[in-house]
Amino acid sequence: MTTTLVPIDGSQSSLEAAKYALRSRPNHDVLLLYVAPSGRPVDMERGRFILESSRRQVEGILCDARISTRLEVGDRKAKITQVASEADCDLVVMSAHGVNALPHVDRIGRDASVLTEDIARPVVLVLPTGKGVRPDGGDTESEDHEEVVANGTA
Repeated sequence: MTTTLVPIDGSQSSLEAAKYALRSRPNHDVLLLYVAPSGRPVDMERGRFILESSRRQVEGILCDARISTRLEVGDRKAKITQVASEADCDLVVMSAHGVNALPHVDRIGRDASVLTEDIARPVVLVLPTGKGVRPDGGDTESEDHEEVVANGTA
């Protein structure tokens, strides 16, 4: 079975990314990932809360959805890359704008753009509207989601 990685940060945009992953790949496993900035109890509890809340909100999209969660500590960029590799994820679906970002100022937020450069997997970025875009700013709506190309891989 193939797995789609969805980094979650508590923003509405990351929740839209999880919904997009479930709708566009209904027969695939989805792994929700939260990366806590530290191992302090408050950061870990926030991560568990965000993961559980996100899982509950998206599990109703598909009755038989296979959603798992993972909590990591450290640098977000490094952990997303590491988990994508360890879990053998074939696609990363992430929000184009994170917490505290102003949606639609740029089509793709700076952090999301930087993250996509180092992930050795295809990436789909999801806008706060729930629409998927390629990291180069191209639209995925007119394409089959399996054909989305990012980072030079398909």
